Amino acid sequence: FKLKNNIYATQFHPEGDSEGFIIRIHVYKNYGYFPPGSVQQLIEAVEGEHVPEAQSILRRFVSLYRV
Repeated sequence: FKLKNNIYATQFHPEGDSEGFIIRIHVYKNYGYFPPGSVQQLIEAVEGEHVPEAQSILRRFVSLYRV
């Protein structure tokens, strides 16, 4: 989204991959984002997922709006 003439932001985590989200799951397991007992289920849900579109969107964003 655009804040001013030259300030833009993304609203998603394009850097996120399964490894990164597994780390986040362990870090945030006791902060109320999800029940601590669901850690293994969440890890299994993201494990091995590959989402190259997120990186592609970020590259296009930077290419379009870099100064």
